[in-house]
Amino acid sequence: MQATIDRARANVWAAGIVAGVIAGALIDTFLVIANHATYIQIWQFVASAIVGDAAFASPSYAILGFVMHFAISIVWASIYAWAAFGPMPVLARAPVISGLLYGVVVMLGMTVLLMIKHVGPPGVPDPGTLLKSLVAHTVFFGLPVGLYVSRAARS
Repeated sequence: MQATIDRARANVWAAGIVAGVIAGALIDTFLVIANHATYIQIWQFVASAIVGDAAFASPSYAILGFVMHFAISIVWASIYAWAAFGPMPVLARAPVISGLLYGVVVMLGMTVLLMIKHVGPPGVPDPGTLLKSLVAHTVFFGLPVGLYVSRAARS
């Protein structure tokens, strides 16, 4: 019995880590293209959530942003994997719609957690930023997480 529980936990963590890395790479690539930026600039932006504008003073802060972004991606993907392998197996059975909807949840969560830090008090972001964020989090994060976790759940 304990071996089964341990294996299930390992499967959840493995699926979360792999899905998080895949989705993290995809979302970063989309953001680079959509924002006409470099990976270094994207990761500096992420690091600036902790260190503020100092992150833009040196490319070395990109390392912090890189670690932060992939850690955050892995955590969000692991939450999805835990739910799909446990109390909400429908997430694994309907990965496209579930993944896209989860992307919206992640976008809202990240907007609350990070965008306020950069933008200031809550308000309506400009439509272009909102659209890029929606596409990034649904198509390039939620969907790959949903598809990978679904495949892992069938293995």
